[in-house]
Amino acid sequence: MPVTITGLARALQHVPGSVSEQVKRLVGDGLIEHERYKSVSLTPEGRLEAIQVVRANRVLRCFLHDILNLPWSELATNAEALEGSSSPRFPQRIEASLDEPTHDPYGQPIPTPGGDIEPLTDSPLGQLVHSHRTPVVITRVADAPVEILTFLDERNLRPGTRMQIRASATGSHVADVRTAQWHGTLLPAGIGALRGSLPEEAEQLLAQPSAMDT
Repeated sequence: MPVTITGLARALQHVPGSVSEQVKRLVGDGLIEHERYKSVSLTPEGRLEAIQVVRANRVLRCFLHDILNLPWSELATNAEALEGSSSPRFPQRIEASLDEPTHDPYGQPIPTPGGDIEPLTDSPLGQLVHSHRTPVVITRVADAPVEILTFLDERNLRPGTRMQIRASATGSHVADVRTAQWHGTLLPAGIGALRGSLPEEAEQLLAQPSAMDT
């Protein structure tokens, strides 16, 4: 999706002048397209390069989580540090040693070497919260502040976790959550960080009273 220099600078928290210089360099490398005072967009080569960066980062997150047992709150920063100081072969060797994972610890799909990425069919958790209890499976965790990631990780609110959710009486943006390991309240920041889907048996469960409603 095309963005402006100003938008890039805001997202990267850099001054527009320095971002503009980087854009000029990337245009020269054939990775992006940019017309003066217009938006910036990736070329096909630039898109493939960007996807490869995403791929390496997510593979490194798997290594840090599965092998080094780092908590969620430390994955993003350390993966970026490793990526910036390692050769392209390093993530490839890690991927092979991990038996080629398809998703990172946050549930984000890992692109293929050719740049293909699994289409996302899940929904923001906020769209699945209703006045009645609804069975939901957590599929992904979006980018979120460290304190939110720590909260979710410590309560095992991770991809694959099944839970029952219901809008709290205190407001539609607050949810009452029950899993096999935790029962508590999710505030808007926590709800906003999670993506989920209804399990196959959701229709049957919704059609009859739930014991968890009592």
